Amino acid sequence: MDHHDDTLSMLPHQPVPQHLPAVPRGLAKVVIVLAVALTVFQLVTYAIHSVPSPARWAWDVLTLISLAAIGTVIAVYLVGTLWLLRSYDFAKLVDPTFPMRRSRSWTWLGWWVPIVSLWFPFQIVDDVRRATAKGETRPSPALWWAAWLIANWAPQIPMRDDGGLLVTSRDAVSVVAMVVACVTWISIVRGITRDQDAARG
Repeated sequence: MDHHDDTLSMLPHQPVPQHLPAVPRGLAKVVIVLAVALTVFQLVTYAIHSVPSPARWAWDVLTLISLAAIGTVIAVYLVGTLWLLRSYDFAKLVDPTFPMRRSRSWTWLGWWVPIVSLWFPFQIVDDVRRATAKGETRPSPALWWAAWLIANWAPQIPMRDDGGLLVTSRDAVSVVAMVVACVTWISIVRGITRDQDAARG
């Protein structure tokens, strides 16, 4: 026993792993549900507007969807940024030396501050993903961010009146981009959650 204890004392000191907080799995699930809901609202809205002469009930549905979409957008922002903030803090504990390009306050501010909202959220999500992965290679979230920007900015492009063809095409591009953004965002959230689980062992 004494010889065994002496041998152990000669081994290099192993640092005690820093305690990691609980994985924000519940928030991640809500983030995914809200993203899907917002995408479905946009798909239904596009479908109703695409019908030449929609029935009266369709306009009633559109009114309800518009009201629900407002609440969903607010929830997407609040829950999504809360999840991102928790994930940011988690990533900093996983890899304290990782060079985060933005401070944690930008997890909230980066989405709506003019100009910087075009790239700050992308950088934050990218850094959180890479830091949580502890040096392992992860795909860039560039496709998600490009699709998100197109989905939000395409409807703002002014179109001349040509019988609705250009407007319909513009809205179709926005809807397709929204679907791509939703699918890739779900993949990102699930990927970060898996890395968080792996970091906790």
